Amino acid sequence: MTRYNSVVKVIIVGAGLAGLTCARQLQKSGAEVVVYEKSDGIGGRVRSDLVEGFTLDRGFQVFFTAYPAAKRQLDYAALDLRAFEPGALIAQGDRRHLLSDPSRDPDALIPSLLTGIVTTQDKYRTWRLSGEVGAKPISALLDGPDETTERFLKRRGFSPLFMENFIRPFFGGIFLDRSLQTSARVFQFCWKMLSEGETTLPARGMGAIAAQLAEGLDIRLESPVENLASLDADAVIVATAAPEAARLTGVKTPEGSVSTTTLYFVGKVPLWAGRKILLNANCDPVVNQAALLTNTAPEYAPRGEHLLSASVIGIPDQDDDALFAAALTDLRRMFTGDITAQSALATYRPLRAYRIPYAQFAQPKNFWQQLPTNQTTLPKTYFAGEFTAASSINGAMRSGEKAAEEILAGARPGHGES
Repeated sequence: MTRYNSVVKVIIVGAGLAGLTCARQLQKSGAEVVVYEKSDGIGGRVRSDLVEGFTLDRGFQVFFTAYPAAKRQLDYAALDLRAFEPGALIAQGDRRHLLSDPSRDPDALIPSLLTGIVTTQDKYRTWRLSGEVGAKPISALLDGPDETTERFLKRRGFSPLFMENFIRPFFGGIFLDRSLQTSARVFQFCWKMLSEGETTLPARGMGAIAAQLAEGLDIRLESPVENLASLDADAVIVATAAPEAARLTGVKTPEGSVSTTTLYFVGKVPLWAGRKILLNANCDPVVNQAALLTNTAPEYAPRGEHLLSASVIGIPDQDDDALFAAALTDLRRMFTGDITAQSALATYRPLRAYRIPYAQFAQPKNFWQQLPTNQTTLPKTYFAGEFTAASSINGAMRSGEKAAEEILAGARPGHGES
């Protein structure tokens, strides 16, 4: 990376993934960088807590290894990634169905072919869609007219069975929107990431991603910034969530958000074998999806213990006790007829609930047209945040890269301020 003779002093407001990525890029190029973070830790929404020896991510999250920005910025080996198996278990009525991509999961070939939870035509259309998005660069997927994910899939002929039993719970868990009104561009990008890489967890929790990005940076925790005018720097980067970025700058940022609640249970016996996520295809679900995290990453729990996450879309009105009870009732329904799992579930107790009111900014069709750029209308002030790109780890990191590129371009001799 090019280094510049003139030292550029940069202040970054926010130590989420976008701010950390930006700081890392700038520091490598010789800039003097300070990061101010109002909370007591780094990572923004990508943080992990250690509770009674269990690693709890702040909201159920996964890391797609195919993310282009992550490939450029992160040392995957150092993250010690643990991969989920492709596909999912789907709970419906008194059965658990296995659905997977046999080309990536050969052991699931026969169960996936035999399951009647989706049609044979759906399996063919799934294979064809993977081929199509795989053949296109990301830029092509994000170009042209937009539509909702629901409309996109119906137009391609996917059956109501496929939509209700797989797409709504699976992508509802990613978009936090079972209605599938999320942009089809976002859907296609996620489908490409799922089909071209692995879905993983760092062995030490999702917070390890932020920790790696933060190595060697000057980060001031519990240091809120009330107004930008108080900051003395050659450039200021606002790397907060969209609402706070709008407050600090007066610049319009995306409005609307989606929320989620993650409930963690711990127990003595695994509820199912294997490293697949469990989707809830029953009517009126409380739990959208569940993950037995210790099947994938045993390091998330002390030896002999198991950690279960149950994800609820939105922020329910019940208090934690009532919500844990409702989730347990729904989990028992998901294991109807499975005496072994029911017996195992009886060993599980609630550990902690995370309510995340602002989990993602809303991404309806054509939301791209409303996104701000990295450059703001304020002098020497830039944005670095997923709200300039897309609500994902990749979107946050790519925005951080682009903000750094903008500043470094202006710092070249003969190009603006230095």
